[in-house]
Formats: sequence, structure tokens, C-alpha cells
Amino acid sequence: MRHHLGWGLSVTQWFVFLLANALALPIVLGQAFGLDSAGVAGLVQRTLLVVGLSSGLQAWLGHRYPIADGPAGSWAIVFVVMAYIGREQGLDSLDTLRLLSGGVLVAGLIMLVLGVARQVHRLLFLFTPLVTGCFILLLVVQLAGVFVRGMVTDPRTGTMSLPVLLIGLLVFLGVLLCSFSRHTVLRTYAVLVGIVLGWLAFWLFGLSGGTAANNAGLGLPELFAWGLPRLDAGMLVVAVLFSLLLFSNQIAAVTAVSAVVTERQRDDNAVINRSSWASGISHGLAGSFATIAVVPLPVTAGFIQLSGEDRRAPFILACALLALVALFPDAVGVLSLLPAPVANAALLATFIKLVSLAFQLITKGGMDNRTSTIVGVALLLGVGCMFLPAGLYRHFPSMAQYLLGNGLLTGTLLALAMEQLWPKGRSN
Repeated sequence: MRHHLGWGLSVTQWFVFLLANALALPIVLGQAFGLDSAGVAGLVQRTLLVVGLSSGLQAWLGHRYPIADGPAGSWAIVFVVMAYIGREQGLDSLDTLRLLSGGVLVAGLIMLVLGVARQVHRLLFLFTPLVTGCFILLLVVQLAGVFVRGMVTDPRTGTMSLPVLLIGLLVFLGVLLCSFSRHTVLRTYAVLVGIVLGWLAFWLFGLSGGTAANNAGLGLPELFAWGLPRLDAGMLVVAVLFSLLLFSNQIAAVTAVSAVVTERQRDDNAVINRSSWASGISHGLAGSFATIAVVPLPVTAGFIQLSGEDRRAPFILACALLALVALFPDAVGVLSLLPAPVANAALLATFIKLVSLAFQLITKGGMDNRTSTIVGVALLLGVGCMFLPAGLYRHFPSMAQYLLGNGLLTGTLLALAMEQLWPKGRSN
């Protein structure tokens, strides 16, 4: 009985973790493109389906680690920048979204071909621990702003609220304290406990808004909901560049999780090649189901360290459950009532372990003048680009807008280029 209860709690916690990572960005993107409530609901449903299928595929046949896939923050920024560029150019929102779907499909095709041909491991020399550490650190900086903003914002009004802020901080601190508890149950289910108690606090203080939609029955997500994908030269270049960034994301996620799980894969090259073709399939699903591309999330390592749960079987069951639930719009409507501040606060707590991992990777070869300079340039210019207002570079070519609008891509490319062009041993 205790064994079955433990399995049930493990599956539930993985399910909640997958759900919490998947809900926020589709809603943000739906608002950025001016989608109506039905359009946003459909986007959330399709995203949950793709997250469940992709995460399960990766854990079963891809990298074979319990790593949650989730909407890519790097792609999300491209979507938001494109929403602005499209409005400036007088494009309809659906035209812009079809263009983005085309870019996602091209990036997926590149990853699929290289993975099936078993050539991805030949690119591993580009993604040294220093580059991977810079990528993780930039990713944390980029997403921390999103999660903190979500933690303090009242979902009913879209403005900062003191009660919401206090509950968010309590959930954040509660997850951290549970993770340090002497009691194994609290350590293992810290994220689940934080989300459940935070949701209960929202309900008790009357802060929950909205009601679940009444869409009982089976509802299959619509293929090409935005119309048939299209492509132009600028998006083609972005897709090629993003393939490099996505390889970096995969390596960062696999590196992070392999360092904290009990069972490690024997052949790292085979792991990356399998992960690549599986990511190519997941990008194909995202482009076909008209949603943002999903990628393996390095933050999963922080979750595993907090919870101590690194078994694949409960994870795969949670992925299958999420994909199944996504087929029922009424169930999706209930899940979407999870207060965003609670989910953001609980996930933010898992970032602390990720920051520690980033510094471990960066300092792996010592912190000499060369290393500190590369990290400094990547962080200063990458983070600086994150704070540039979109209107500042609206007259630049589209390619420059993509780069300046995505500090993660800019900083990672700078770290990668400097790591290869600056020979080691010449640090003074």
C-alpha cells in the first residue's frame, strides 16, 4: 500500500511539474498576438499535448533521462519579437504565426536529420563546459524575470498585488525549507506541497479568478490551427541559428540532469544524437499543432535535486497522463485554473540549484583571465540585449532584430565564438 502511494505521489508531482512549466508561456504568447479566449485555450491544450508526447518520447527513446520538456524560452522571445515586427510591417497575427511555425519546422528538420545521421556529437566540441555554463546562467537570468513578474502579478488584474506577492514569497520559501527538511517525504514532494498549499491559500483569500470552461467530452487538438506554415529568408536564417542554440539547450539539460541522477547513460555521444532526433520530432509536432516549440528543460535538474525523484517510470507515466488529459478540453480548463503566481514561485525555487550548476561548469577549468573575460562579455552583452526596448531597433534589418531581441542567443553565440577563437593558455 505504501509502495503504491509513493508511486502515486511521484507521478502526481511530476505531472504538476510538467503542467506548471507548460502553462505560462502559451498564455503570454496568446496575449502578445491578440488571440481571443478560445484561441488561447486551444493553444494551451495543444501545448500540453506536445509537452506530454515530447517528454515521454525523450525519456523512452531519446536521451532516456527524466527531463521535462517545456515551451522554449528562447523561442518564446522570437515569437514576442515577431509579434512586434509583424505589427510594424502591417502583417496579420495569423500570418506571423504561420511564419513562426515554418521556422519551428525547419529547425526540427535540421535536428532530426543530424540526429538520425548520428552527426550531432561532432558538434560537441563547440559546447564546452564554459559555453554550457554561460548558456545556463543566461537562461536563468532571462527566465528569472519572467517568473518573478508572474509570482507577484495578480492574474485577475494584471497588476502587482501585495497579497499575491506575500503568497508567492511564502510558496518560494516553503519549497526551499521543505527541500532542506529532515523528513524524506517533505524533501521528496517539496514542489508539490508548495503548489498545493499555495493554491489553497489563493482559494481561501478569494484571489482565484475565472471558472473552468464547460467542454465535456473528447476534443482532439486541431492541426495547423493557424493555417499552413510558411517561410521567408529571414526566418530560414533564424531557424539555422536556433538549431545551434537548441543543441546547446539539449547538452545543458542532459549535462545538468546526468550530474544528479543515480543511473547515468554510458555513451554521451549516443545520448545527444538520440536526443536530437527526438527533439526534431517534437519540433515537428509543435509546428503541426500550431504551438511554441518545446525543449528539454535544464531546470529539471534543480527539481530532481530538491525532490530526490529521478526514476524514469513515474516520469513517463506522468507524461502519458498529461498527453491524455490534453485530449479533454474540460480537464484542461480545470488545470488552467492553477494560479500562475503559485506555479511561478514554486518553479523559481528550483532555479537555485541550476545557478549552482552553472557556476560549477564555468569554473571547471579554473577561473583565469580568459574565462572571466568570456563570461563577462557573454553576460554583459547577453543580459544587456534582454533589456533593450523593442522600439529601439525597429528600423534594423529583421535578422538584427532577432539577435538584439534575444539576449540568450546573442550571449551564447558570443561565448561560443570567443571560446573557439581565443586559444587556451593565452589568458594574460
